[in-house]
Amino acid sequence: MGAATQDQKKSTKSNLLKYLLIFIPAIIVYLIPTTESYTEDMKIFFVITLIAIVLWALEVINLIVVALALPVAFILSGIATPGDVYAPWAQDLPYLVLGALILSAVLDESGLMKRLAYWFILRGGGSYGGIIFALSTSGFIIAFLVPGSLARIALFASMAFGIIKAVGFEKHSKGAVGLLFGAYNAAVTASFISLTGAEPMLVFNSQLVSMGQEGVSFLGYILHNGPITIIWTYIMAFVITKIFKPEKSIEGKEYFKEQYKALGRFSFQEKKVSVILVLLVALLATSSLHGIALGWIFIGMTFLCFLPGVNLADDNTMKKTNFGMIFFITATMAIGQVAKVVGAGEFIADSITPFMSLGGEYYTVIATWFLSVGLNFVLTPFAASATMAIPLAELAGSLGMSPLPLAYSFVHGLYQLLLPYESTLPLLLFSYMFMTYKQFFKYFSIQMVLNLLFLALIAIPYWYLIGLM
Repeated sequence: MGAATQDQKKSTKSNLLKYLLIFIPAIIVYLIPTTESYTEDMKIFFVITLIAIVLWALEVINLIVVALALPVAFILSGIATPGDVYAPWAQDLPYLVLGALILSAVLDESGLMKRLAYWFILRGGGSYGGIIFALSTSGFIIAFLVPGSLARIALFASMAFGIIKAVGFEKHSKGAVGLLFGAYNAAVTASFISLTGAEPMLVFNSQLVSMGQEGVSFLGYILHNGPITIIWTYIMAFVITKIFKPEKSIEGKEYFKEQYKALGRFSFQEKKVSVILVLLVALLATSSLHGIALGWIFIGMTFLCFLPGVNLADDNTMKKTNFGMIFFITATMAIGQVAKVVGAGEFIADSITPFMSLGGEYYTVIATWFLSVGLNFVLTPFAASATMAIPLAELAGSLGMSPLPLAYSFVHGLYQLLLPYESTLPLLLFSYMFMTYKQFFKYFSIQMVLNLLFLALIAIPYWYLIGLM
């Protein structure tokens, strides 16, 4: 009885602390006096947004419930209309993500992704270093075929875990940790090669279009980021093989041969999925010619999977789809929409311009990276992109430069983290409990430093070379 009472007291104290963390920052913001530039509507916007962000960060309430309540709070406060907060539903991004989630389930069921990944691993020779580089190489291909980052990380992480078990790596061993980070490199780092591979970039691009600016096309993005993404991915693959060099050498080619053989002959289902994927990539690549938005393309491809005779998806496929994620994405986009309505975007842009524009374009792109890394501690990547896209676009406009280098730098910064909670993608790796936090911190702190150097020495010079800056 006494132990139960103690637990109750601890729970009460924990809940009280969480409520203090939620409301004290919001109260402080509310007590800031309004000015001609900092209006009452703007103040209410910041208070509501701050409460939602802290709720997401502390996970006090289900993430999707907060996402449902946020637009309603904007409406009830009187600072925006339903037309303002639900405007993201009229854009194609929610439908792109929805179609991508369903297609990811279809691809997983078909077994085609495993076949591709095993094929690349065998080409790498089956050695530890060969596996890391082969995983990275397959990541470039799968980035185009599987737009959902969670689906990619789940695929590669499960493969890496299977390899760990097969070769007998111990828990917390360098080899086991290196393979998990090799999976992350393939699923996340390599995905920067495709516009549909890095979801925060889709949010940023969508916000640019909502402002009446021209976003980047599917092929334009590949031109801007493809070559440097290949360099960056292989840099990190090399780093993994050095800092997580296994205690024992492995030769796992026979294991992968067996796994590949176990998949059997190329099935009729896989052939049908291949046709769908070829059609999908062809439509994405020619979007600037036919003018069909990416979201409508994904919904069209999803529809094809359900057609009689095609039979690639059914009700069970839909059950695997995380529909709640769509509400979360539209809620984060609503933050950007309402920020525009109340003038918060312009206010933030005016506030950061003196610091972000102390130097030329080169300095501003680097400063944007630092801003993104800082925001990542308190905002989800989706929320950060939705919140800062408009202010950064306005900043770029005031400096007479394209907003795209700022967008690319910002999105790169969102993937530099030090704590597992900052993103669900590395959190999934951490959840396998095969790595220590010290190992997690070591990898991502090294990646953060190298990413800044990569941006400064490779990415920005390349953008100058192709005329983007």
